[in-house]
Amino acid sequence: MRILNLLNFAEIFIYLKTTGFMFFDSHVHTEGLGVSELRKMKEAGIERVCSLSFYPIRPHFPQTLIDNFRKMEEFERRRCEALGIEMIPGVGIHPRCIPPNYETVLEHLEAGEWVLFGEIGLENATEEEIDVLTSQLRIAMEKDIPCIIHTPRGNKRAVTEKIIQILDKLSFPAELAVIDHVNYENLDLVVERNYWIGLTVQQGKLLPEDVAEIVKKYGNEKFMVNSDAGYGNEFVNAVAETARLLGKDAGRICFENCRKFLRYAPNPR
Repeated sequence: MRILNLLNFAEIFIYLKTTGFMFFDSHVHTEGLGVSELRKMKEAGIERVCSLSFYPIRPHFPQTLIDNFRKMEEFERRRCEALGIEMIPGVGIHPRCIPPNYETVLEHLEAGEWVLFGEIGLENATEEEIDVLTSQLRIAMEKDIPCIIHTPRGNKRAVTEKIIQILDKLSFPAELAVIDHVNYENLDLVVERNYWIGLTVQQGKLLPEDVAEIVKKYGNEKFMVNSDAGYGNEFVNAVAETARLLGKDAGRICFENCRKFLRYAPNPR
């Protein structure tokens, strides 16, 4: 079942020419996208993306993640740039990708220089997940690194509450945190706080119309839109389609807020 009837690219092209917008997708997994899908993003006006660390199976070795971080920084970023998309790599241990001896990965994160952590977070809020998330947040605080924090599909409200407890206990700087995949189930928990809020437009999450409704009710200050595209989630022009419904708020929600969160500067080469 399709989430909605996709816009044709003629409509998107006219919209881009009329508004002058380009878009920033704050959460994708470009490793899980082919060249044709990346070209489709570019054609839709999505010229900057945060591509976040995710390994589609639970790794047996911590070095698997370490090599994957290097692949993202050294290869995946160049692959995107060749197609006209500036990719900001996010590294970190996803809660579904925690390897044995994960302390080795934490040591690597602590030793390196990074632009972004993500996606990190909780899936089932196990003791192991909580330790991994807390450790990564501590490193981020020490190094002043922005973090994109995953909330799960299942048990979303309770797990979000746990994430907020961890952030509060650490006194984690609100300007460095995006609580991501927020929907109507956990929106009230985060909307009154100062964290950035990620709204994912994808089947089973939010529709573009949902985003427009949320922004109309709560304003445009803290929200950013993403597709979470990759590994089977292929609504790659979700940000561009959502922008068409946001009117004057599109520039903030679909570009400026993400740029501000990252304190944007072009990536070092």
